[in-house]
Amino acid sequence: MIVMQDKDYRFIPFRSEQPLTPFAPQWQYAIGEKFVDIDVDQLKDLVLEKEPEILSIKGDLNDGSTGLGVDSTTARYGYYNVLDWDHPEIKKLKTEIYEFHQQYLREVVGTEPFNVKVMCWCNIMRKGDRIHKHLHGLQATTYLSGHFTISCNETKTLYVNPYEHKKEDELFDTNNELVYQAENIPRKLTLFPSYIPHLTTEHESDDERITLAFDMSLYQKDQSYIPLYK
Repeated sequence: MIVMQDKDYRFIPFRSEQPLTPFAPQWQYAIGEKFVDIDVDQLKDLVLEKEPEILSIKGDLNDGSTGLGVDSTTARYGYYNVLDWDHPEIKKLKTEIYEFHQQYLREVVGTEPFNVKVMCWCNIMRKGDRIHKHLHGLQATTYLSGHFTISCNETKTLYVNPYEHKKEDELFDTNNELVYQAENIPRKLTLFPSYIPHLTTEHESDDERITLAFDMSLYQKDQSYIPLYK
């Protein structure tokens, strides 16, 4: 477990160098990581049970530039919400997301929590799969995204600073200070600004790699969003 100051969570700050000209790019953000008490074995069984139902969804499918393809549960992210599922571990996860969002706002942003909507979907990866570099939002309404690791075997998620333009295969260099390589560990909940590009290493295990990804929004877009706070 990652522990920081006797806590089961941490907020990792990232900041650009002091600019030397008025036009030098600048950024400042934090990635939050927390280990939560969720039965991931139950969630793994639930996701795999739901997979055929999700894959039967038809529509304007889009894998969000992840490279997982239109035949994935990821490509149907706009057509279902995992947080709608009636399961005790899902309800616990909703509470954990709620609490961690509160912590993020108070400790990173310095403000009191407010209402958000959350849309959550499954990423199911099998041997040889990986998620390509992508991001979740660049609009004026862009907010926070996150994911929860259910099942994984030695993969990492790489978070790339917004102005890093190296080719994707060059981002795996462990000496690149502009890339944060986070281990995917079951029960880890992660929050990050939606505009941060991210990707994963290749999944090499015969077992499934399963995560639940989600986007938070301050604005109501359609009825599939869940008002997490009231």
